[in-house]
Amino acid sequence: MNAIAPARPGFAARLFFVAMASAVIITVFVGFAPTFYLRGAFTQTRPMSVLLHVHGAVFSAWVSLFLVQTLLIARGSRRLHQRLGWLGAAVAAVMVILVIAAVIEQLRRPHGFPPPPLALALSAFDIVVFAILVGGALYLRKRPDWHKRFMLSATVILLGAPMFRAVIHFVGTNDMAKVSIVSTLLVDAFFLPCFAYDLATRRRIHPAYAIALVLIVLDQFAQATVVTWKPWIDLSDSLQRLVS
Repeated sequence: MNAIAPARPGFAARLFFVAMASAVIITVFVGFAPTFYLRGAFTQTRPMSVLLHVHGAVFSAWVSLFLVQTLLIARGSRRLHQRLGWLGAAVAAVMVILVIAAVIEQLRRPHGFPPPPLALALSAFDIVVFAILVGGALYLRKRPDWHKRFMLSATVILLGAPMFRAVIHFVGTNDMAKVSIVSTLLVDAFFLPCFAYDLATRRRIHPAYAIALVLIVLDQFAQATVVTWKPWIDLSDSLQRLVS
């Protein structure tokens, strides 16, 4: 007897990834509105370089393209989705390069915020996990269940920076430990609706999320640990002197 093929997810089920992509865009906008998207409406303490403008534009292109890709799948435009996927791969590669360049520029600033150890940790670990997840998604592009979950997870890892800034808007900078903890927990909370969706539609959580969550938790643990680790502080200070 031939095995029965699994039913194709309905339109309402496919809208879940559209909703998650929309939540990502809202988070990014809230986090970067005072310093980028609505910069003119807020008092600025330092100028924004051309590099950071480009970085912000490419970052925005990634989350916007992610939303477009989820909309294309929701409406059944798989062929166009696949064609745009290579554009997404190119944007991801540019993002990795721009993050490295942005870290170097940030290290050049005397008395910049966040301080060098934290600035280096926030960017270095996140972009490594992002590259791993995007690479896994591209490798498994013919397995949609893995591909879309890896892509969503890779995009969630990018929320560390905007979430960090969004929390600062409400908490301030007097208690950086509290800011870090709250922003980390809010990023991790993005996985809760993902788990709920899988349990509701598949009766179990997809292993792609387990892999992604392990990588992200390791990333966050490393960030929290190394910022007070003397060799890391020495490394960031040495890099700052090197690029200054």
